[in-house]
Amino acid sequence: MKRSLFLIPLAFIILSSSGCSYLSGTPGDKPSTSSPKIVTPSGQKQFWNNPGLFGAVPKNLQDEGNSSCARDGNGKAIGYHPHPKKYDGSYFSGAGYLCSMI
Repeated sequence: MKRSLFLIPLAFIILSSSGCSYLSGTPGDKPSTSSPKIVTPSGQKQFWNNPGLFGAVPKNLQDEGNSSCARDGNGKAIGYHPHPKKYDGSYFSGAGYLCSMI
């Protein structure tokens, strides 16, 4: 019981300081000129460094974004950026979506 009470606050602290896109901000009205970057290595749950760099998902790309998020098990697209960066700093070949858990 004591251990459970310790782990709950610890888990919250780790999640809130890890760059987790679900807890650290929301997209803006339009994509930033700066590119968001994946901050976790391949093979782990992927998180963006700054959700505020994303803009609103264009209506004509909402279905594509939702499909992309669903493939990764992350709900629906709530943000869009045309030139996101990978963990290694190189650019993705396409757009990136900020996903929300639903």
